[in-house]
Parts: sequence; C-alpha cells; structure tokens
Amino acid sequence: MSAPQQPGYNAPAQGKSRMVAGLLNLFLGGFGIGDFYLGYTQYAIYKIVISLVLVVPAVVLDLGFISTIFSLLYYAWAVVLLVVAVMTFMGKWIYEKDANGVPTV
Repeated sequence: MSAPQQPGYNAPAQGKSRMVAGLLNLFLGGFGIGDFYLGYTQYAIYKIVISLVLVVPAVVLDLGFISTIFSLLYYAWAVVLLVVAVMTFMGKWIYEKDANGVPTV
C-alpha cells in the first residue's frame, strides 16, 4: 500500500496572468509594476529610472528648449511602454514566462 500524497504534489506550476501583467504594464508601465508582478525586478528598476530621468527635466524644471527635447523623448518612451504592454498581452519576448521560468497564462 502506497503512502497518500498531498493534493497538487505533482501538479504543474500555475503561471501568472498575462492579462494582469499586460494591464499593469499598460496603465503603470512607467513605474515597472507589471515587471515587478512577473518578477523581473531589474527591468522594473530600469523603467523607473528612465521615466524619472525623462519626466523631471520635462515637467518639473522649466528649461525652455531642453524641456521640449525631454518632452519629446518622454513621448517616445510612452510609445515604447505601449509596445511593451502589447507584447505582454501577446506573451512575446520575456513575457512568455515569469522570472522563475513558469509560462504565463
């Protein structure tokens, strides 16, 4: 007679939701929240730093022409964040798995 096993002992790991990660990247992408959710801490920190480097000169400081350049760069960064959100919804690039290698669902 074999010993009883715990429920779910050999069950495959359940991945994190691609929809949740995509929505977090869509609405809070500049803060890296979607990357934190999937465990990609380094990418999340990169997003925060880039967002701060672009938004502080563009919004907080009034530097005239330089502020305009940073505003344009920030709009380009917003497009990049939008593309990342779409890739998250589609499960492409790094977003097909979380940081532990478990496929997103």
